[in-house]
Amino acid sequence: MGGEPITMVAGARRWTARATSVPGIEAELSRIWSAAARESHEAHLSARARALALGDPHLAGRLDVAGDVGVRMRTSVLTLVAVAPRPETSERALDAINTLATRHPSRALVLSPGDPGGPSWIDAGISAQCRIAGRSGAETCTEQIVVRTGGEIEQHLAGLVQPLLIHDLPVVLWWLDDPPIGRHRFGDLLAICDRLLVDSGSFGDDGGAHLAGLAEVYAAGRPVVHDIGWMRLTLWRELLAGLFEHPLLAPELPAARALRIDVLRPGDALRLTKAALFAGWLAATLGWVVVAPLAASRGGGGALVGTFRGERGAVRVEVRPVGDAGDARLRSPGSLVLVELELGRRGHEVRARVTRQADHLLATADWSGAEVSRRAGRLEPFGEAPYLAEALERAGPDRVLGRAIEQAVHLLGV
Repeated sequence: MGGEPITMVAGARRWTARATSVPGIEAELSRIWSAAARESHEAHLSARARALALGDPHLAGRLDVAGDVGVRMRTSVLTLVAVAPRPETSERALDAINTLATRHPSRALVLSPGDPGGPSWIDAGISAQCRIAGRSGAETCTEQIVVRTGGEIEQHLAGLVQPLLIHDLPVVLWWLDDPPIGRHRFGDLLAICDRLLVDSGSFGDDGGAHLAGLAEVYAAGRPVVHDIGWMRLTLWRELLAGLFEHPLLAPELPAARALRIDVLRPGDALRLTKAALFAGWLAATLGWVVVAPLAASRGGGGALVGTFRGERGAVRVEVRPVGDAGDARLRSPGSLVLVELELGRRGHEVRARVTRQADHLLATADWSGAEVSRRAGRLEPFGEAPYLAEALERAGPDRVLGRAIEQAVHLLGV
């Protein structure tokens, strides 16, 4: 049953509707944009605004050259498909999508598959919103379709999504929680998408099996892989690498001897993906090769120990769980707490470390006990919007991520 247009304040207009089938969703979208076109016509658009509307392939059929019907600007640049199996992840997805609506206008489909038992059903909430920019006066319109499903349809999400894609625009698949890599329903969705966004930091268990599956997706070349867990490591990587811009430290990199990574473990589960990806990045950058995957340390305490072969010999890697959660807004299980790289040749020792302190990171390097380099940086808030934005903006593959995943999989012994 169709909803009625609702006029909003603060320069925005919004329409809502509900549907219980894919054809019903398509019909309601058509009804909504027809209503938008009528309202824009009544607003007496300028010639430039009508020209912008005529450039929208979804509205061209409802416009004539005289501009009898028009919408100022509907600028979908992609279709975003977010799969959120749990209510809380659905809310997170919508929060991030709403934050980016004006910067990345899109048709956003949020899929919430429910109990696979029983008969198939669909319940879709559809909304469209148009906002007028304060300076330019241009109107940007976006769509959100929240689809809850039950029954066997969960196994055929690609068939549900495909009719709702905008022709010739990129498709980004964002799978919240653990993606079922290797499953038929996941593979079908990948086949119709151009980019895949996951969060390796939320992978269950130690994350090794999921990383191995992600490595296969990356190696296939399509879709392009983006990983929120990897993006959250950007500042860690930049600060550690920046220490070695010091002329005393750069020559010491081939002499690496040990790598220590402390990760947060507030409960019993130990998530290793971020530690493995960070170590994998160093290995790929410095040419290390895994000779012994991570395994329980003989010293106990829950630490895991492995070995790389570096340019000048063995590089011991140790991952140690720590229980101090600190600021819960900035940390989740498996988050890095400390990274320390030990290097040096005969006669002197170098220690380069990055530590988390509240909402920022501090990087320092010591040369034979004397601090010679120091850097700091502020962490991004824990929300997912900045990382979703990066995935929407970056169409090409991250080659460094691909190499880091490959080394991380070897380190985890998968």
